[in-house]
Amino acid sequence: MRRIWLRDSLPLFVPLQSFVVMEALLDITILSWNIRGAQNNNARRHLKELMRKHNPTLMAIYETHVPYSRLSVFWSNNNYIPIHIIEANGHSGGIWLLKHSATNITTTVIDSNPHSITFSITCGSASTICTCIYASPNPTLRPNLWSHLVNFNRSIDAPWMLIGDFNETLLPSDQRGGIFHSNRAVSFSNFMTTCNLLDLTTTGGRFTWHRNNNGIRILSKKLDRGLANIDWRMSFPEAFVEVLCRLHSDHNPLLLRFGGLPLARGPRPFRFEAAWIDHSDYAKLVQNSWHLPNNNITAALTKVKESFIIFNHEVFDNIFQRKKHIESRLKGIQNYLERVDSICHSLLEKELQNEYNHILYQEEMLWYQKSREKWVKFGDRNTAFFHAQTIIRRKRNRIHRLQLLCGTWSSDSDILQEEAQNYFKSFFSATQSIHNRTFNEGTHPTIDDEGKISLTSPITKNEVFDALNSMKPYKAPGPDGFHCIFFKQYWHIVGDDIFHMVQSAFQTGYFDPEISNTLIALIPKIDPPLLTKTSDPSVFAILCTKLSQRFWFTD
Repeated sequence: MRRIWLRDSLPLFVPLQSFVVMEALLDITILSWNIRGAQNNNARRHLKELMRKHNPTLMAIYETHVPYSRLSVFWSNNNYIPIHIIEANGHSGGIWLLKHSATNITTTVIDSNPHSITFSITCGSASTICTCIYASPNPTLRPNLWSHLVNFNRSIDAPWMLIGDFNETLLPSDQRGGIFHSNRAVSFSNFMTTCNLLDLTTTGGRFTWHRNNNGIRILSKKLDRGLANIDWRMSFPEAFVEVLCRLHSDHNPLLLRFGGLPLARGPRPFRFEAAWIDHSDYAKLVQNSWHLPNNNITAALTKVKESFIIFNHEVFDNIFQRKKHIESRLKGIQNYLERVDSICHSLLEKELQNEYNHILYQEEMLWYQKSREKWVKFGDRNTAFFHAQTIIRRKRNRIHRLQLLCGTWSSDSDILQEEAQNYFKSFFSATQSIHNRTFNEGTHPTIDDEGKISLTSPITKNEVFDALNSMKPYKAPGPDGFHCIFFKQYWHIVGDDIFHMVQSAFQTGYFDPEISNTLIALIPKIDPPLLTKTSDPSVFAILCTKLSQRFWFTD
């Protein structure tokens, strides 16, 4: 009697100890893709987009068609390093297994053959085994791989997960069109039964491979999937596989998230984008938006911010909105073609794929033309560098769990936020010891007459401008979201008002308290941080407090 598979049939109770041990691996994601040729421009462009969008920890690429050395610079520029490479035999086979250079996990290859790479992933005391699969397109050779994996399973006693192109369907519902080969499906099912493997939860689409003939989709199958034994499923109860949008290959990429979806975050704060400066209409927008009601700099920045948000949404952000729109349309059409054969929709799918390629090319050029000085200096003229640098910094500074004052560990985001807030409230409000601040004559440096004149002379506009130019243009902004580059670039518009505000502050000793608002970020001093006190508060000063350089030095 044929076995009926229940996807993710797990016990309701998950042992807490097993889950805690694997907590260090919850952030891992694996992108698995039969790319059908890795060297052409479209393949590389789509790889960069997948890396930018999903930032996978590990990548498994199949059917590469070219030696790895042909793309080694591409992977290096995008911050990925090889774990193990199985070279293609002409246009047949090939598996590239890579990991992000910034990850702190340790990978060790345990077993490899032309159709699979098995490796361990370790972080601290947490460890699991993964296998990347590219089963032979020849059905007579696939039982050899199943037998090899069954023998390997007998040698391990650990959480085990498999992902990749199995080149086989399991159930009749796993394909649309063509002939379902029950004998081959039984062989595949027996392999899963022997190894106690479950088909992981999958979202995003029923099928992962499609064949077209003269614009008509004649065959769709679920050839790519993720499998896991019971130990792995219990260790990662929230894990699931997402079938991503198909763009270049006839296979959809798969993205496996060990820890499920990330935590929901609040709305993103406003941040000035230096790339706006190059838009032909932007200077006029600044000119029209900069108004100073009651000589209030904060109100003027708020007014400018509102105009910039509208500008970004309606004008500048057009390329990115079109890219999201095209991808959404492609996904809808591909889901429709899984049910209905339509020449019209097949041709439209091809047209949208071409348009998507063109948008990606436009985005590359956009970031190249508007890139920051640092990016061009390092020579990586594509969007991947920007996103990789940002994500690496965020990943390094992210705090996953802390040991509370009572000695227990917590990874609950609400508890961590409350713990950090209470700690630094107590830290900054603690009673400080009183120091004797009286000076005895002759025990401290004195200021000569020239220095006294320099300190007490009226503030000049050139002095304020020089102080502004001494600051880094792209350093982290304060709560208002404006980088120094904005004030430098539009000094001819905002300069007089900024100067008068600084001048008034020196003359009266008062300025709007909102200008001195700062941001406090917790920067882990050790990796990973164990206690709240192992994170330093980093305070970012606002423009006007930095302009008071006169108090910091004299010649």
